[in-house]
Amino acid sequence: MKPGIWSRLWLFTVAYFILVFVNIHLALLALICFTLPVYFLLRDQRKSWCQSYCPRASLLMKIPRSKKQPLRPIPAWLVSEKTRQWVVRYFAMNLFFASMSTIMVSLGRMAPMLIPRFLILFPVNVNLPQFVSLELPHWLTHLSFRFLSMMMTSTLIGIALAILYRNRTWCAICPVATLSDQYLAK
Repeated sequence: MKPGIWSRLWLFTVAYFILVFVNIHLALLALICFTLPVYFLLRDQRKSWCQSYCPRASLLMKIPRSKKQPLRPIPAWLVSEKTRQWVVRYFAMNLFFASMSTIMVSLGRMAPMLIPRFLILFPVNVNLPQFVSLELPHWLTHLSFRFLSMMMTSTLIGIALAILYRNRTWCAICPVATLSDQYLAK
C-alpha cells in the first residue's frame, strides 16, 4: 500500500458499512469494488488494485498486532491454488444466485430477502435502521441486500484471517487477486 492518502483507503470500507444504515440501496456501491479492479488491471496490466487501491486491504492493515505474540504460520492448504479456486467459485456462485434471485423477485416469483446473509446460507437477523427511506423496486432492495451480504462475508472472513494469521492473509485467497493472477499469466 502506498503511503499518504492511499493508507486511508480503509475509510471507504468503513463508510460502505455505515452507508447501508443510511439507505440499503447504497450497498449497490459494491459495484465499484467489482469493476474498479478490472479497470486497473486492464489499464496497468498489473495488480494495481491489490497493491495500491484496495480499501479492504487497507482496512486489514489497520488491525493491530501484538509485538509479544509471534505471527502464526499460514497453513499451506489455506493459500493453496485449490482453496483460491474454491473461493473464486464460491463468489461466482454467490453472484449467480444474487442475479437469479433478483430476476425471480422482479418477476414476482419470489419474495425479496430483506436481511443480509453470511456465506449465502446463514441469515443475519438484524433490522438495519434506514435513516433515508426510498420507495424503489423490491428487486433493487433484494439485490442491495445480496451485495451487502457478499461484502460483509468477505470483510468478516478477511478480519478473522488477519487476527489468526497475518493482516493481509485474505489477499492471498481474494477472488480479485486470483482472477488477476490468471489474467496476467496469459
